[in-house]
Amino acid sequence: MKKGFPRTGPLWVGLIVTVTLITAFNSPEQEQFLSPGGDREMHEGMACEQCHQETPGTLRQQVQANVHHWLGFRESGVGFITDPVGSEDCQDCHEMPGNLHPIHRFAHSEYFELREILGQHECSGCHDHHSPVNVVHSMTFCMHCHETWGNKPDTITPRHTTLIAEERWETCLQCHEFHGSRGHQEPTLLSEAFSVEQIQQYLDGNQPAPYSGKLPKYPEERKSQR
Repeated sequence: MKKGFPRTGPLWVGLIVTVTLITAFNSPEQEQFLSPGGDREMHEGMACEQCHQETPGTLRQQVQANVHHWLGFRESGVGFITDPVGSEDCQDCHEMPGNLHPIHRFAHSEYFELREILGQHECSGCHDHHSPVNVVHSMTFCMHCHETWGNKPDTITPRHTTLIAEERWETCLQCHEFHGSRGHQEPTLLSEAFSVEQIQQYLDGNQPAPYSGKLPKYPEERKSQR
């Protein structure tokens, strides 16, 4: 009697293909193809593991924890193979002495509603680490917090109070660098500030930051490792 194709054949073929694909995809040489941002993202040339730390536990434990989460048996899931990148990962390399807008500032209750709009309490609220774009919001986002000037000195021309009254929110970033970590010297005349086009090109990731001064040098190794 002539033997047919073994029933276990498709299973073995599928297993071999799966193992081959997993091995190929986990090769460092393939990381640029797996990255959601392609070859134009802001962290081009970096290895995935430099930002994505390994998820604790075995693969079985990770799958089990996530299945229990989906079934409602535990409050939250876990990462799978690697953890998602959080603000603490960003801050391991992006140290910003004198940061004017540290994320811990937005932990106060007065910002809770705004957090739902901008997500400014996390680095990812403004920055997508897999994107070539520097800032995901429009340049008018300052309007959400700075709609009043108060009793602060107002020595620029035109006045801050005038610009606020006229809702010229695009002018904020023409003079001010959001984080203030470069030591940029702000002009006192709007006519001497950067153009809206320059700022937009920077926000879109098409040009380097126009602000004077330099950012602190990035460390060769991140500060925290599991």
